[in-house]
Amino acid sequence: MKFQKKSPLKIFFVFLCFNNFLFPQIKTLDDFETSSGWSVFKSDGVNLTISNDIGLNGNAIRFDYDFTKGTGYGGIQKLFPIYLPDNYEFTFNIRAQSPSNNFEIKFIDSSGQNVWWVNNRNYDFPREWKKIRIKKRHINFAWGPTNDQSLKRINRIEFTIASFVGGKGTVWIDDLKFEPLAPETNIYPRPIQGTTSSIEPHNPGFVIDNVSNTYWLSDGVKEQFIFFDFLKKREFGGLKINWLTKYQAKSFEVLLSDDFINWEKVYSVAANLCDISFVRIPEAEARFLKINLSESSSLEGFGINDITFL
Repeated sequence: MKFQKKSPLKIFFVFLCFNNFLFPQIKTLDDFETSSGWSVFKSDGVNLTISNDIGLNGNAIRFDYDFTKGTGYGGIQKLFPIYLPDNYEFTFNIRAQSPSNNFEIKFIDSSGQNVWWVNNRNYDFPREWKKIRIKKRHINFAWGPTNDQSLKRINRIEFTIASFVGGKGTVWIDDLKFEPLAPETNIYPRPIQGTTSSIEPHNPGFVIDNVSNTYWLSDGVKEQFIFFDFLKKREFGGLKINWLTKYQAKSFEVLLSDDFINWEKVYSVAANLCDISFVRIPEAEARFLKINLSESSSLEGFGINDITFL
């Protein structure tokens, strides 16, 4: 039986060009090209300095801290008056060379007395750049005299390191952004699939058809990937990939994007030996997901029975 080759990428790119999907308005609060407006605060026994350094995009703000007495806190704060919609998220990129101390992101009202926060205790700071998403549901009331503990407007944003193990370290932060979001939902449209290649009749649509005896099969093993357009941003905590027996990927990586141009690698495997892969990416959110397939168990191609978004 002779299979016919098919390239669904062309169809997808035509769709993407004419797609009238409207991306939400993302506001850059600070690109950190300078440290202007950021003030330093610290407790006794803590040394802390800020400067600009090479960032993920252009410059980043860098702060170096040292708990000289073993305990204390220190951080940076800046004025950002924002009226908050019903749903929203803040994002920023971070990397560090730091022991696992507490990492606190605080949102402070105009009185300066009422504080809401995300308190990451004994935080495992990433050594490589990592994008952090803070959604409305992640922010809790910390302290203050207000009777209304719902957060409707903020005046300042603060990044704080508080001692857990003490020591000293360096933290870089870049690209602080704010985005209004649609109401949270667990109902999403059926995604569009695309690949670098496929062999008919084994097209990529079979990986989400919930039928056990259908599958996608690539035409070759070089520079292969499969991707999904969710048609809107969606949240998920991971993937379950059921590989076609004898055609599973030995090595692969998972990438996310909001625009199909800029991709963030969130997971990679170098020596997969199983027919089923559970990919854990907690608090993931994206419009596009791509799986780059690097090495196959077969010389002929890659095969996937189905993929479930968990």
